[in-house]
Amino acid sequence: MALTLIGLGMDKDDVTKKAAIAIKNAEIVILKTNLNDSFSFFEENGIETVSLDYLYEKSRNFDTLTQNVVKEIKALSKGKEAVYCVEGSVFEDNACNEIISKFPGTQIISGVSKATSALEKIGVNSGYTALSAYDIEDLKYFDGAVCVYDVDSQALAGEVKLKLAELYGDECPAVVFSHDSYKKMPLYECDREEKYDYATRIVVLKQDFLHKETYGFYDLVKIVKMLRGENGCPWDKAQTHESIRTNAIEETYELIDAIDRRDDERMLEELGDVMLQTVFHTIMAEERGALTETEVTTAICKKLISRHTHIFFGEKAETASQALDVWEKNKLKEHNYTPAESVGDVAECFPALMRCQKIQKRAEKAGCPFKDAKQEAAELATLLLQLSSDENMLKTFDKGDLLFKTVNLVRKAGGDSEMDLYDTSSEFKHNFLKEHGLEK
Repeated sequence: MALTLIGLGMDKDDVTKKAAIAIKNAEIVILKTNLNDSFSFFEENGIETVSLDYLYEKSRNFDTLTQNVVKEIKALSKGKEAVYCVEGSVFEDNACNEIISKFPGTQIISGVSKATSALEKIGVNSGYTALSAYDIEDLKYFDGAVCVYDVDSQALAGEVKLKLAELYGDECPAVVFSHDSYKKMPLYECDREEKYDYATRIVVLKQDFLHKETYGFYDLVKIVKMLRGENGCPWDKAQTHESIRTNAIEETYELIDAIDRRDDERMLEELGDVMLQTVFHTIMAEERGALTETEVTTAICKKLISRHTHIFFGEKAETASQALDVWEKNKLKEHNYTPAESVGDVAECFPALMRCQKIQKRAEKAGCPFKDAKQEAAELATLLLQLSSDENMLKTFDKGDLLFKTVNLVRKAGGDSEMDLYDTSSEFKHNFLKEHGLEK
């Protein structure tokens, strides 16, 4: 088929000279809808058109509508010089994008986009992003103006408002466009208009950086770079990886404490503090050319994909235990480790019980024969009996070995030495303070 896709823009004067010539030379002119402001161009020039408005009623949803439109265009344009006209830009229309992908030879006259038509009216000509209201869940935080078009119903306006409020806050300044007019209002009012149709667009304006309601990850990166910059904070500029290494441990423990207390408000604060440590170390490494924040996020995303082969590449794992086995297998493969080599990869700075348990687990997978819980308990019982009757042995026995065996006993019995001791210590502290009238 000889088909040209044409974007009509949003106003009747947006039809370009090139588009007008293509329309007048076509054997058949197909319109997505004749309910737009550009339709007057066809009336004024006496051009007969075929509108696809009837497909809206017979389509179950937006995706079905797109497929029905593509089929109808293909049928109507068969053997003819045809044009298919849409409001806004060709590239803002799903059916046009589908046609472009399936029929590479299709001619395109893109037209004035729905987004730029709105943004130009309020003086925004750079630093913006735009998307259809039907794709609103795909929107990620963007530090600039955001234009959402195709807000053609009040229900859809409500969905757009909720997503934008999640990213930018209820009070964020916004502009609602409808044909030639527009209104400024706080974001929370954007779903209260009397009428919504193909021309309705909601624009969230770029906010003053220091007075935003909400901030995204890259805002945090920007702030830390400012603090480390030429005119930044003396303390922040003076820090190194080594000078703040313990901060990461402290903040992590404070997060764990908030989790244990089931304190969501403190969790919110401590999660931010942990994130700050990650960003701080990333930026310091970036300053000396070691890595970038993009490399850090890329590395973790690639790790999550490559370690979850049971999710992304068809491997089977039905239980949490099987999933963990898949993770460990993929980890060894990535690092080109044997199970024995992985023992040497256990971090030296772990708490002693946690480190011991991790070393035992990895050594066992490498073939080291550890006693089962019953055998370990019997050996410990014998050792403790000897210690109770031999005062000299009490002074000279290998205390670390006793603890090592105890960790293995707990592990083989299905426990976690670090957490079990933590819980028991907490319970003892609570009971002790209660007995002394210091805690209710």
